[in-house]
Amino acid sequence: MNTRYRSLTLLGEVLFVGLLACVASVFAVTSLAAAAAGSVLLTELAADARTPTVRRFARLFRAALGHPVAVLAPVGLLAIGAVDVVAVLGGLPGGRVFGVVLGLVLAGLLAAGLRGAAAWRPGLRWPEVLAGAGRETVSDWRGSVGLVVAIVVVAVVVAQAPAFVVVAPGLLGLAAVAVRAR
Repeated sequence: MNTRYRSLTLLGEVLFVGLLACVASVFAVTSLAAAAAGSVLLTELAADARTPTVRRFARLFRAALGHPVAVLAPVGLLAIGAVDVVAVLGGLPGGRVFGVVLGLVLAGLLAAGLRGAAAWRPGLRWPEVLAGAGRETVSDWRGSVGLVVAIVVVAVVVAQAPAFVVVAPGLLGLAAVAVRAR
């Protein structure tokens, strides 16, 4: 296959995985499982040139939802994000400083969540996967900074052009898979 066409195929497949992950993340509490299923598809795509399918994504998504931590972790992140917004917008004394600190904590937790999603495979338990991802987030700080930058860039792009929210999960998943692979 021509290199140029392979690059376009790769782009299309990453965008397709992003669309699948976005649809599966409609209820925010399923976002970790959706990111994990998407990351497995992207890893298979990069390693074996295996074309992602809806059926494979659905099987991986169901397997990723098999443990309650897959739902509880996003709920915790949403709670921290809500506290951050209330602190910044609520006019609390010291709210801006508290908001910045919570924002940094949230960014670190998001990076750890992306690392966990990239590390998850069927048969692995979420508590162990997320514990390992937390250790990697601290020990591989360069990769974590890269993931935080990817999160910020995708957030800015989505804020400027909301239609990109559909492919944003695929791009973040690709960033997490790339950080894991390096």
